[in-house]
Amino acid sequence: MEHSPESLTTEAQLREKLAELEAAIQARDELLAVAAHELRNPMHALLLQVSAALAVARRDGNSDLVRRIERVKHIVDRYVKRATVLLDVCRINAKKFPIQVETFDFMDVVREAVESFGPEAAFHQSSLNLSGPETLVGSWDRLAIEQIVSNLLSNAIKYGAGGPVSVTLSEDGPDFVTFSVSDCGIGIPAEDQERIFGRFEQGANPTARRAGFGVGLWLVRSLVDVHNGEVGVSSIPEKGSTFTVRLPRKTGGS
Repeated sequence: MEHSPESLTTEAQLREKLAELEAAIQARDELLAVAAHELRNPMHALLLQVSAALAVARRDGNSDLVRRIERVKHIVDRYVKRATVLLDVCRINAKKFPIQVETFDFMDVVREAVESFGPEAAFHQSSLNLSGPETLVGSWDRLAIEQIVSNLLSNAIKYGAGGPVSVTLSEDGPDFVTFSVSDCGIGIPAEDQERIFGRFEQGANPTARRAGFGVGLWLVRSLVDVHNGEVGVSSIPEKGSTFTVRLPRKTGGS
């Protein structure tokens, strides 16, 4: 079938317009990545100073000051995490998420996250129950693992209806590890269990408090994918949900 000169011109114009739009999107993502990076980095220095002040307040036994500084630390820490989410989203959108593999103890990351989310869980009248080995050493991107753990913990607390949250890390044979987070909350209908891993998607429960960007589980799946792992959910509405991540114990860098 022959194309008229007019249709060829239109196709060329469409291709040119598409190329312009793709370039504009890439420029936007690069700008957002730079902005997130520049906003996040000074906060790390501030967080170190706040942590130092908190240590002094605890040493001096000033409980009121400890409580106030802990609140400041919590706010700054949440800010850093949100800036990191924005940075990671931009990198994944641009397919430029470099894996920086290092050897570390996965269990240490989980313990730190559980401790960090303790005040938030208490605010929601929930408790965090951790089980796992003393150590579980492997090779992953540490920042990505921290994001995976933090996002799943945050979701469990947010949608857990004040019930206990169980956090489990275990060896899965010699070559894999499994990390899971279970809550006793609102649950997820079967028809939504795949959708919630999409970008900008949130739970459909109309009574649930909506917060954040709606990219937490999408980011979890993306970070698991770059580790050649798997993530899934099992859930019963009004009974609770369990999110399970299975990762190779050693991840090759790229």
